[in-house]
Amino acid sequence: MKVVHRHVGGTMLQPGGADLFRFSQSGSLSRVLPDAGFGSVEESQGEVPWTWRGSADEVFEYVRAVSTPFRPMIERVREDQWPAILADTREAINRYRGGDEIRFGAQVILGSGNA
Repeated sequence: MKVVHRHVGGTMLQPGGADLFRFSQSGSLSRVLPDAGFGSVEESQGEVPWTWRGSADEVFEYVRAVSTPFRPMIERVREDQWPAILADTREAINRYRGGDEIRFGAQVILGSGNA
């Protein structure tokens, strides 16, 4: 989505909409869980692997289809911008290629507590 954003500008996420990254900073989740009634709160970070067996174009089409919070930004893309965006995303995604697989990973923050 950063590649698309470089081409179209504006906001990545709809103002006032869902913010996928609101708990991306260490400690941010454990600060709000007590307010939701949880005690003995613990937070940890980890990485979740994600392997795609297919082309960079296929993975980008999948991401476009499931990335609802980014829909307003995607809808701002003019038809004449798509060839450059697809070329740039293909290059960015293929940096993660290992043989016939594309190996991504996601950093996640896990929180737990007692209700």
